[in-house]
Amino acid sequence: MAKRKTTETKGAASGQANGQGGAKGETVAGYFRKLFEQNPAWLEARSNDEVLSRWKQDHPEEKEVPERVKQNLSNVKSVMRKKLRSKPGKKKGSQPREATAVTTAPAEAPRKPVRGLESLEEQIDDCLALAKVIDREQLRDAIQHLRRARNLVVWETGK
Repeated sequence: MAKRKTTETKGAASGQANGQGGAKGETVAGYFRKLFEQNPAWLEARSNDEVLSRWKQDHPEEKEVPERVKQNLSNVKSVMRKKLRSKPGKKKGSQPREATAVTTAPAEAPRKPVRGLESLEEQIDDCLALAKVIDREQLRDAIQHLRRARNLVVWETGK
């Protein structure tokens, strides 16, 4: 238990030195959220080079960007991108919720499951196992595609 207190104290001290609730009162995630709000084009960019160079300008005391800062950047960027995506089931140009509540359409009948999806899932699993046995490293991309395919089939089975 004493060990935990030491790490908490150490974490609190380093958090203040890095701007996580110290005199600035801003977390690393809050810093990046503000940057992305000011520069929304950075959310669409694949590279984080511009964001990291801005961080270096704002933190001249740091020689290199710490790994935890890069992880925070990735997490914030991912969350903000997710919020920008359209919600499932919502279509572009749909009416606001209040308006649709007044004019509700009859509910659609639930979809019937496609026959043979369980068999397809098993066959994909067999292919996945075989690919791993043959050469996991060389077939890494194929294995990822097979996993995605299996997940899609499982998703369709559950509808």
